[in-house]
Amino acid sequence: MSSMQRNYRRAGLETPVCNAVTVGIETEDGQVRAAVWWDAKAGVEAGEQQHLLVSDALAAAEAARALHGFDEIVVVLQSDDLWDPAWGTLDDASREPMGDIASSDLSDEEAFALAAGIEAERDA
Repeated sequence: MSSMQRNYRRAGLETPVCNAVTVGIETEDGQVRAAVWWDAKAGVEAGEQQHLLVSDALAAAEAARALHGFDEIVVVLQSDDLWDPAWGTLDDASREPMGDIASSDLSDEEAFALAAGIEAERDA
């Protein structure tokens, strides 16, 4: 890995991820293994790869992200203790969906500004 520390978003296996390459990390027969996959999108077929080393899987995910124009790399862990900080920073949980704000004390203007900010982040 380069000297630049990578940052990944963690998601649950059942969490839908759009426009992302996913790296799944699990143990099998006492060995840590990783898989890389992505869903089909316009001009890109779905794909999946198996890797013996997580570092290889993360490198392959970055290559697939760049080649196919995906927005990000998302990590799914079988258990919390499988993540090695040497691989980068892992942001816990999904950034979205935020949930229902109907019962919050936000004004209409604040709610609109919040939604506009989320959309701007998605488009960035």
